[in-house]
Amino acid sequence: MQVIAAGVALALADQVARHLDLVRASGLVCLASLATLVICARLGWRQALLGVMGLALLTIPAALSQGDPLLAVVVMVFTAFGLGLSARWCLQQVYWLMVVSLVLLITNPPFSAVPNALDLVRLGTAVLISGTLAILLQSGLVPRDRSKVAPALFPVAHSWRRSAAYGALLAATTLVSTAIALHQHWRVSGLWLILVPFLVLRPFVRDAWKVALHRSLGTVAGVLLVVALAAALPPGLPLQVPAIVLGAVTALIAIRHGHPALMITALTATIVLFNSTSADVILMDDKRLQANVLGIAIALAAMAAAHPIERRFLLKREPEAG
Repeated sequence: MQVIAAGVALALADQVARHLDLVRASGLVCLASLATLVICARLGWRQALLGVMGLALLTIPAALSQGDPLLAVVVMVFTAFGLGLSARWCLQQVYWLMVVSLVLLITNPPFSAVPNALDLVRLGTAVLISGTLAILLQSGLVPRDRSKVAPALFPVAHSWRRSAAYGALLAATTLVSTAIALHQHWRVSGLWLILVPFLVLRPFVRDAWKVALHRSLGTVAGVLLVVALAAALPPGLPLQVPAIVLGAVTALIAIRHGHPALMITALTATIVLFNSTSADVILMDDKRLQANVLGIAIALAAMAAAHPIERRFLLKREPEAG
């Protein structure tokens, strides 16, 4: 039932975007629906509703940043730091999926010019409606196990200092990656460059090295998967069909805490297919690989710089604890 719920949610999100005359924003809206569904399954409908409402609000400055790189950088840095603070309760491991839609909006705006008030309302409404439908489907078709329902107050996992430091590191890498992506006009390919630090960095640097390896493996596997699909799919089949199927698989892997590399593989193929045409899918996949390599290099450089600071801090605390 989980795959069915995810597939139906993605199909409905695509229709919502089309009915609101936001065809170019279809991938963005579908990815927001996917993120909402995963959050609902992992944290409950209240957290999912708060997440999609927050995303709908952030779409306003993100959409208005079209043609204004400075505003786009500010939006992404603010988002990165806020996500870092949520590490206090380990919520960043789920909420980062919301960032995908926001980055896509900044790197590949669905509007031909700076949107007016009506455009902003339509976009925010599409995100809210698709997210709400995802919550209703997840809650209705896949009832949560009462014994695994998350408590109203999530347990504290990290100190405010640790969470703020993680947020600052995430914000710093996002500042660099967003500036590069916008200055080079990478559009959709810039999505991967900006997104990598959100996937790789962790509150403790020592925990991120393995994640970086999984990210690299998932990226290569995702590239190969899209190449294989492009060669095997019938010429007349819309790419939204395999994108919805892979989106449902991504949701299932994320909800069931599947292997990170496997989840990244499915997510990679999902995003590429949602934002490609049959003519450019292979080219976009190649650019995505290049952007990921640069993004991983930025994340690793940040980790290398932060690692000695983290070690010094931990060594300083050990005598105090003793």
